[in-house]
Amino acid sequence: MPSPSTYRSNGEESSLGTRLDCWKEIAAYLGKVERTVKRWDADRSLPIHRVPGGGRASVYAYTAELNEWLKSTRAQEPETAVQAYAENAVPESSGTAFGAPDASVMVHSRIPKASSPRSILRQNWLLAFSGLLLAGAAGTAVFSVVVRTASQNVQAKSEPAASIASGAEKSQAHDLYMKGRYEWNQRTPDSLNRALDDFTQAIVHNPGYAQAYVGLADTYDLLREYSTMPDSEAYARAIAAAKKAVELDDSLAEAHRALAFSEWWGNWDFRDGEREFRRTIALNPRDPVARKWYANVLAVQGQFSDGLEENERAQELDPTSNSILADRGLMLFNSGKRDEGIALLKEVERSAPEFLSPHNYLMILSLELKDYPSYLEEGKKTAEIENDAALKDVIASARAGYERDGERGLLNSLYAKQKEYYQAGKLWGTDLAETCILMGKKQEALQLLEEAYNRHESDVISCLSQPDLLTLRDEPRYQALVKKMNFPKEQQLAQRAIDFD
Repeated sequence: MPSPSTYRSNGEESSLGTRLDCWKEIAAYLGKVERTVKRWDADRSLPIHRVPGGGRASVYAYTAELNEWLKSTRAQEPETAVQAYAENAVPESSGTAFGAPDASVMVHSRIPKASSPRSILRQNWLLAFSGLLLAGAAGTAVFSVVVRTASQNVQAKSEPAASIASGAEKSQAHDLYMKGRYEWNQRTPDSLNRALDDFTQAIVHNPGYAQAYVGLADTYDLLREYSTMPDSEAYARAIAAAKKAVELDDSLAEAHRALAFSEWWGNWDFRDGEREFRRTIALNPRDPVARKWYANVLAVQGQFSDGLEENERAQELDPTSNSILADRGLMLFNSGKRDEGIALLKEVERSAPEFLSPHNYLMILSLELKDYPSYLEEGKKTAEIENDAALKDVIASARAGYERDGERGLLNSLYAKQKEYYQAGKLWGTDLAETCILMGKKQEALQLLEEAYNRHESDVISCLSQPDLLTLRDEPRYQALVKKMNFPKEQQLAQRAIDFD
């Protein structure tokens, strides 16, 4: 291996190719997440160099050496299904590792996503990713991963399961599934990653276990809200896993529920998503998760009465769910019952201080109400719970502006910081649009919403139910945007056709 003295500075070419100066650049070049590349360094002799005295984190590599390694036997060693699912290659980006937007610091989203009537949970990556291929075609136990170079597409090959699961393996798979469901219900980044591992291991033990695929789909759907997984990647994986679950057991309500969720919010296929929700509830009318998700679908279209009724059914089925209660609080606020909604969210916040949703929701609603001290406090808590450096930066900037010049200072600082992130490709257009509305910049807000729609930002679906965006409803450009959404016309009748008992 050449000595460090022969290396050139970052971006310069040598006989060893281009120098990559950190784990992130190396991972991007190989088309993998950093965790996978670090494991390859430890287990497979990946050609990584370290800066003397810089510690394990101070690393660099050269593309020519990486390319040679990719051709080696070490690079072709098979990976387990757990590794393939948990550490799958990142999808192709519209940019490259050099000069591309740093999607890992996408600033916190302020409008609810699929699990709430307004997509206000975190969205930390760009939707410009494409070409995702879910590693782990259904029913497999061992995967052989073919890594790509910078100019190659991500590929994954699967090997058939060696044998049908034994009774003992099925029992172990069930135990892992139940453990995964417990972790999934905690709804934290760490617990969701543990759930992902549990569900994946369940599939390793029993490749024909439909419920484990449902668990994977549900986990990917939440990882896009509670972690840095990009929407495009999460939804693609969720749809693949849900479709496999349906293939294995078409009578499984949870499989149709997972597919409904991803079709609605990921593909914007509202009619197919609607059909899948109806199929889900027809198969199992007493599923609180399906009721909760369907309530949010109704509310996001402005059908608050039906949405609240469906949410109440979910609450009856699962009275201890903080998630259902938090969504109800937000739904009440958006329906015009502002005091009732705020009170319920604060109640949930008191009973579960580490639960993300009430802090998120109260942060958003406080800004809409111009309760700036509450906005800053809830924003700080939200950023701390998510460990979101970008949101911390935005809130710190807004706080400094508020201390300097009150409301005007806060809005000017918030606008400047958000615009900085937006222009760098690290902030959703809907976030900045809301600030523009507060500042009276309606035409800029409309432009941002149109750009968000063209980029398939899932936040823009919430236009019909979000009070501050509804102030644009008389604008022709806003009306044209809503028309493009093309929500189902029969939603209300369809909901009423489903019997609870």
